[in-house]
Amino acid sequence: MNYSEAREYLRQVRGYGSHPGLEVIKELLKRLGDPQDDLKIVHICGTNGKGSTIAFLESILLKAGYSVGKFCSPAVFKYREIIRFNDEYISKDDMAEILTEIKAVCDEMKKDFRHPTIFEVETAMALLYFKKKSPDMVLLECGMGGLEDATNVTKTALLNIFTTISMDHMNFLGDTLEKIAKTKAGIIKNKANVVVANQSEAVIDIIKNEAKLKDARVTVAGKPRNISVMGYKTKYEYQSSNGRNFKVVLNAMGTYQITNSILAIEAAIALENNGFKLRDYIEEGLLNAVWNGRLEIVNRNPLVVIDGAHNEDAVVELKKSLDSYFTNKRITFIMGVLADKDIVRFTASLLSRAIKVICVTPNNERGLAGWKLAEMVKAHNENVEAAPTFESAIRSAYETVYNDESDMIIAFGSLSYLNDIKTEVKCIESAKRD
Repeated sequence: MNYSEAREYLRQVRGYGSHPGLEVIKELLKRLGDPQDDLKIVHICGTNGKGSTIAFLESILLKAGYSVGKFCSPAVFKYREIIRFNDEYISKDDMAEILTEIKAVCDEMKKDFRHPTIFEVETAMALLYFKKKSPDMVLLECGMGGLEDATNVTKTALLNIFTTISMDHMNFLGDTLEKIAKTKAGIIKNKANVVVANQSEAVIDIIKNEAKLKDARVTVAGKPRNISVMGYKTKYEYQSSNGRNFKVVLNAMGTYQITNSILAIEAAIALENNGFKLRDYIEEGLLNAVWNGRLEIVNRNPLVVIDGAHNEDAVVELKKSLDSYFTNKRITFIMGVLADKDIVRFTASLLSRAIKVICVTPNNERGLAGWKLAEMVKAHNENVEAAPTFESAIRSAYETVYNDESDMIIAFGSLSYLNDIKTEVKCIESAKRD
């Protein structure tokens, strides 16, 4: 297959739906030579902050001179971004070559197994690519699950990382926080180091209990001191679990990024137990880290920000960040969500402060229609409208911007439409310059 044919194949595979469980992915990888067994893996699980935590840890590793493979999904801007080596996307040629091999195996599997799902195929593609590139470290992000997630196929892990865990994907993972945490704790491997974000004691206790069964050592990330905001930068101090003091400056906005970066600090310290020399590169690595789609400024005049807040905890953190970084701003929201996200119920306080809310339909098969979302938002803000296209949404939002100092636009919700918003902003700004 060439690249175009590979993309078409992936489009077809999406039709096979989602099926939790490890039987099929294990069989697929077995027939591909079990590439995961040749890799040094850090496995990251949680509800919010996985991508950001990985970006911080990746930046530290790269700054220290190590080669890094990274698998994170879903894609925000370009499909190939989900698989990277040293922060460069998998090439079109490599992707086509690897998928040709995978397709041949999948076609055979249909005779006595079901066809692998899209996430199983993507996971296999990432692991085969990393085996080819032989990085010093692979950062592997769980999908929505844990125990039965397609990424949970490794026999060992250098480190298991748990970001904050909250209520999400309840139809798959469980209807209580404790059940969700138990499911996610299923990735813990025997004798692994485990690092957990500072969060509710109920979640931490569940992870500790599972770790005890696996003879794994747990470190719970601590809390920061002396937090301050300098423009769009964040500064804090932190004393790590091994007693070292860090003075951290983040270019990444968002109060939640403090939690994610502290988790990356403790992850880096834990990796030193496996021979990775990272301690002298932590502060610089955190400063240089970039993770698109999280309180990302895509234009400054007018100020346009995109953020992938798509569940309750993420929306709470978005509101905290608005209060910290954008005090007294007049805000126009663009909002797009997936139909299986109960997001409007807990966005009331956020939406009520907007001068306007513009609802769109994400470019996703599970996207909630913009007009349906607008009907739901109306209970919290009467100045709401549904935009038929992303271009019309941005143009409508621009009409609300009267003062460059006090007005701003924030697009939030599903990651699947943020690239469309970013593209439309670039088009409008480019036309203004012509």
